[in-house]
Amino acid sequence: MIGYEVLQQTIDLHQKYLEGEEHGVRADLENFELFGANLAGVNLAGSNLRGSVLKRGNLWGINLEGADLEGSNLKRSVIESANLRNAILKGANLKGANLERADLRGANLDGANLEDANVKGAFYNLETVWPKNFNPVAAGAELLD
Repeated sequence: MIGYEVLQQTIDLHQKYLEGEEHGVRADLENFELFGANLAGVNLAGSNLRGSVLKRGNLWGINLEGADLEGSNLKRSVIESANLRNAILKGANLKGANLERADLRGANLDGANLEDANVKGAFYNLETVWPKNFNPVAAGAELLD
């Protein structure tokens, strides 16, 4: 499991990267164990979280726009009001996750496990890729143009 100091340093360097500052580095947390992490409101847009374990994490209001979360484990995480626009969530485990009011426009959820996930009020568009046989309307998600 990654230590708090290392995680905070990674977030700080990523913020510099996003702002175009010198010594900024894109967050690369591929295959990291972040079980139960509190990342509420953090800006990790465009980061690499492939294969990471974020089970039972607090990701409320997090910005993961354009982030790569392919194969990540977000089981039972709170991802409410998060920005997941154009995020890659292929094969991600979102079982029991709370995605209420999350922005899923352009997100790729192909093969993701959405069993018992809450997507009520989540926003999506025609570019959003849902898992096969998943009905976002029946699940309470809202289509935006």
